[in-house]
Amino acid sequence: MEGQRGRMPVSRVGAFLRVLLMMLCAGCRYRGVEGFSLLVRGRRKGRGQTQMSLKCDVLVIGGGHAGCEAAAAAARAGAKTILATQRLSTIGEMSCNPSIGGIGKGHLVREIDALGGVMGRAIDEAGIHFRMLNRSRGPAVRGPRAQADRDLYKQAVQRLLGELPNLQIVQGSVEELVIELPQGGGAGMDALMTPARQSDRGRVRGIRLGDGREVEAESVVVTTGTFLQGKCWQGKKSYAAGRHERNSETVEPPSVGLAETLRRFNFPMGRMKTGTPPRLDARTIDWDSLEAQESENPPEPFSFVNAERGVALADRLITCRKTHTNSKTHEVIMRSLDTLPEKFDSGEEGEGLGPRYCPSIWLKVLRFPEREGHVVWLEPEGVDGISRLGDQAVKETPKEDLSGGLVVYPNGLSGCFPEEVQLEFLRTIEGLEKVEIVRPGYDVEYDFIDPRVLFHTLEARAVRGLFFAGQICGTTGYEEAGAQGVVAGCNAALRLSASGDGEEPRFTLHRGESYIGVLIDDLVRRGADEPYRMFTSRAEYRLSLRCDNADLRLTPEAVAVGLVDPLSERAEMLRRRETGLREAVSRLESERLSTSEWMRRVKVLGRPSKMKMANPSRAKTKTASELLAMPDVALRDVVDLLNVSGEESKVTTEWEGQTRESSEGSSKNTTETTKKEAAAFPPVPSWLYDSVEAHVKYAQYLARHESEMGVWRRNMGAKIPPTLSYTWENFPNLSAEEIEKLRTVRPSTFKEASEIPGVTPQSLMFLFQQVVKKNRHRDRSQEREGGSDCSLERGDSLADVAGVSTGSSTFIQRETARPKWNEVRRTSAENVLG
Repeated sequence: MEGQRGRMPVSRVGAFLRVLLMMLCAGCRYRGVEGFSLLVRGRRKGRGQTQMSLKCDVLVIGGGHAGCEAAAAAARAGAKTILATQRLSTIGEMSCNPSIGGIGKGHLVREIDALGGVMGRAIDEAGIHFRMLNRSRGPAVRGPRAQADRDLYKQAVQRLLGELPNLQIVQGSVEELVIELPQGGGAGMDALMTPARQSDRGRVRGIRLGDGREVEAESVVVTTGTFLQGKCWQGKKSYAAGRHERNSETVEPPSVGLAETLRRFNFPMGRMKTGTPPRLDARTIDWDSLEAQESENPPEPFSFVNAERGVALADRLITCRKTHTNSKTHEVIMRSLDTLPEKFDSGEEGEGLGPRYCPSIWLKVLRFPEREGHVVWLEPEGVDGISRLGDQAVKETPKEDLSGGLVVYPNGLSGCFPEEVQLEFLRTIEGLEKVEIVRPGYDVEYDFIDPRVLFHTLEARAVRGLFFAGQICGTTGYEEAGAQGVVAGCNAALRLSASGDGEEPRFTLHRGESYIGVLIDDLVRRGADEPYRMFTSRAEYRLSLRCDNADLRLTPEAVAVGLVDPLSERAEMLRRRETGLREAVSRLESERLSTSEWMRRVKVLGRPSKMKMANPSRAKTKTASELLAMPDVALRDVVDLLNVSGEESKVTTEWEGQTRESSEGSSKNTTETTKKEAAAFPPVPSWLYDSVEAHVKYAQYLARHESEMGVWRRNMGAKIPPTLSYTWENFPNLSAEEIEKLRTVRPSTFKEASEIPGVTPQSLMFLFQQVVKKNRHRDRSQEREGGSDCSLERGDSLADVAGVSTGSSTFIQRETARPKWNEVRRTSAENVLG
């Protein structure tokens, strides 16, 4: 078996049809795909023979969001990269919703951008409606979201990829991975999936296309999205497809051969599904009867490089509309359930499990029967549309030829009912009484691999050089896919710099330094029993993992591994932000006034006081940073107060060597009254404002949070009472998903609970605190009764209370330890950026 390569037999008829399809596609011209270097097709040497006509360092399969980020990352890192895709025209396509970002997802986009990715810049070019979600809440949970013009977004992605000199595009359907088994590899496929030694791992050698060509590559990144053995559903009708072409009944073929190859090599696989709602004719919607939601203006860019210049379409932002389902809608849905596929969403007989947090409309109606309605957002898919509804040419356009803003995405109405049922329940909704469907909604189910067979680099444990990213790893959403793509593409390129038998350089992100780290750690440790979606609650360190500081956290590491040029505009913006943040925080810490002077300035401004300080007569003092750390005090409030001038300004100075306590025990301060104008506080740039405010406000909480997390890690082995009742009444802070899974699994320790997919670290900490509290109440009750030997003695640790030792487990060590390569690249980044 030495040197054996896995080959999957392909039927002659299927091969002929694929070759014919590719020949037809080769004659098509794709106008909008500029800057790409399209590789010509190799010729067949003869029947049953192929030639390795193409070579590269990194080959990426798939032109979706994961594939685009992976290819871009590998190319930026210096690897000669090929992106293989079925159709050039669909590179960067938004297959489902025309939006980027959201709660948790917006954090991922900012981190992708901080690592040099394309998603943030593309949405800044194509965004037509911007909102900062959770703006009224703390900076840690705010999430930027933008609606995109589909055509402009795709064009932006294609242009950004076309600017990369190391990236080439090959058009073709990938049918097979070429994998070489280890030397003397007779241990069997099961042993291959769990190799005991490095030498027992297989090695990827390239891919084989449907037309017979082979591409040789040192590393391969698989990002097939929903195409791996894809099957679409409308009602009870199913058909093989990865997705529909936009606003069309025409489908794009699934990847069948590649799925069979992965099964042949015993990759553990399962099925998942997702859905997309019907697209609506904007001309048939009663827009005036619906509630409007304006875009924020000026919009906040996603990319840090656009912080000063802003977004491209700031003067052409659109308005979305809001409506709701109602009892009539729910009635139609309930009596039409028999038109859905049998056992759909059950996970049985091959049907995939859908996303919990983006369910089909019929699932929402079933799960929440008490609700009178569900929100539906009507989102035009382009910048031009609503404003042109009165044009005669628009009125006369056939429905099947509509595009851009004349096609509307009804966010919240996904489902695979037959088209007639979809139209029936749509017309029960306010504003949609006369609506027409441009393309009906459908569901698509697809294969995915168990991500627990991957390292944190997203490389397969069993096969060197084989990486996976995106929905094939069990996630859902553009942002989660793109985040994995950056990591997989970077590590695929870094393999080229490995020296001999030495340790390969690795780019891994710790869950304490990024949401990308949280995402990947959750996947490779816990797996995915349903489509994984990012939320801020999944991160233990969300106070420090904010959208506003993604570049401060990650761009230095991106510079160190070659993802970002140290002389680029992005690196220069990072230096400016670092300097500005340091100077602003230093100035706030140095500005100290008496509480009476702060209150005087509040009165001068004529604003209601949000600052509940001590009695001004006691002459206590506060720095500007201490004032900003108070609840409900914003940075703009503090800056305005610092810029108030008056006849007398109380400036308090603590002199060196000053006696801190008098005989009465009160503190002494030396206060000097000066007749001078208050020094003007320089304005904080808009692109730095959130970072300065959050840095100061969260400073006092971060230390406490770190202490709590330390206690939690030391007590991972604590026992959970087997009789614990997991109910909403007992644990109101847990989500319905968490209660359901804890009740089903019933873990015996907190370590076991931490390995349940969907149970967040914050919820585990809450659960731990509740168990400890119950133990304390129990022990005190027994102590009062005089029959307990478990009373708390002075010096008892929280671990003693919980009944476990304080020794760290292997899991805890893995959580806190950082790879050596990470330390090397941080030092390198600091040297590069100065």
